[in-house]
Amino acid sequence: MSARKDDDWAAALAGGCLAVLFISASWVFRRFWVTLAWLTAFAMAWSADADAYASWPVRTVVVAGVLVILAVLSRRFPWLTKALPVASELRRRRESRERSAGNRLLRKFGFVTSDDPTLYRTSFARGVWMIDAPLASLTDPHAVEVVLWDRLAVIDGAQDVRVEQTAVGGHFRITFLSEPRRDARADLAPLDRPLPWSGDWDAVPYGVRADGSLATHRLRECSGTVVGGLPGGGKTGGLTTLLSGLVSSPAVQFLVWDGKGGHDWGWLEPRAALYNRDDEDRERVALELEAVVQVMRSRLDGMVQMRGGPSIWETGGPSPNIPLLVVVVDECQTVLDKEMIPRVDKDALAYRQRTEAALSVLVRKGRSVGIWVIPTTQKPTSDSLPTTIGANAASAIAFRVKTHEAERAILGTAPGPDEPSATSLPAVPGYAVVASENGDREVVRFGYLSSEAAGQIATEHAHLRRSVIGPIVREPKKDQEENTDSPSPPRRMEGSSRSRSSRSSRKPRNEAA
Repeated sequence: MSARKDDDWAAALAGGCLAVLFISASWVFRRFWVTLAWLTAFAMAWSADADAYASWPVRTVVVAGVLVILAVLSRRFPWLTKALPVASELRRRRESRERSAGNRLLRKFGFVTSDDPTLYRTSFARGVWMIDAPLASLTDPHAVEVVLWDRLAVIDGAQDVRVEQTAVGGHFRITFLSEPRRDARADLAPLDRPLPWSGDWDAVPYGVRADGSLATHRLRECSGTVVGGLPGGGKTGGLTTLLSGLVSSPAVQFLVWDGKGGHDWGWLEPRAALYNRDDEDRERVALELEAVVQVMRSRLDGMVQMRGGPSIWETGGPSPNIPLLVVVVDECQTVLDKEMIPRVDKDALAYRQRTEAALSVLVRKGRSVGIWVIPTTQKPTSDSLPTTIGANAASAIAFRVKTHEAERAILGTAPGPDEPSATSLPAVPGYAVVASENGDREVVRFGYLSSEAAGQIATEHAHLRRSVIGPIVREPKKDQEENTDSPSPPRRMEGSSRSRSSRSSRKPRNEAA
């Protein structure tokens, strides 16, 4: 009798517990069918059974064991949470909170308007913001990063942000960091060898980006690259790193005009097909550049016969027989700026005009036949970099400058509100704003390779140098022509003022190399 009362009491207690759990689950959770199914399973396990081996304690342990196994597997396979009591609902509520938090961030950062009622596919949890929303404001990764930096205070405790574009069209993984990251550009150490180049004309390495990735320059179909910046900004050092990687290629020939008249480009002399550091002989510069134009025209006329197509890039790229011609005109203001030439020196003005015309036609027409023009200047103005040259160059590199006018002279346009500016670069050599052919800008730091190390590389590959243009023949002077036409010219008095003024206005010219 006593045992029967105990069983009735236990059954009543179990029934009361089941009722409470059922009512609580149905009240707290709207989607409680999974929970109800598991409660039913436990109720069946608790039911009385005469068989000792299938009593309710054993059944309860079995059901609980299955529940624990599913809970453990759900960490590996999240879809199993749909078969768990309470967990599926908790997960749904957690995802709802994370999605609401992600949508609030879209509005706080200004990617959508505050009155936009749309619930976008985005989530935010534990400092990671996932976005899967094809919005026009989320198409440019650089613009997204700029916006996040400007409003980083929106996230409490955030000191840095890492932006990863998981797919094109508004798909991002954004991680807010509690400590600022180390800028990889600041850790760039001097190089002892050129950066390794695989031979890919689309990616010639020269430095690093902020995230530590390798910065590369696209030479394929690159007509020209305008380079400018203040003295000491790293122009020559940066170009040394970029071009030193090409020295070992037999498919590249270098032609260098050093307008400073020094030895900054002396490292490349053993490898250069043409090396001219005479900063006063304007006639020689004009004639040599016009000789390069003749090479270009010859290639344009015979490219189909030589390579089977009109473009060197569509027919296998540069080769030892038809190499890429790298035309470097360092400190081009020396030969292009009218203000540096006396107005009375008509010959010098004429040669300046011919030099500009030659550079312009090389930039405009040399792309398809493998000619890459690199004019550099520390005086970036419209006089030093005429629009006939800069407007047709495929890319531009602006090292630190003081004024926006100088920046526009190099890059062509003023930076947009979300674009980096060369006027705000750190006063550290090597930092530059690089503009690609599609107009995108980024701040990179060029590697530094000493001229001694670069010169050693150039000397090791001096055997790859070969002649590109023929011998330069100077044009006869007007007085020589007059002497030829008139065998007995009137003799001038040696002390006459006319003779003295004529001699003083004519600068001595060096012989052609």
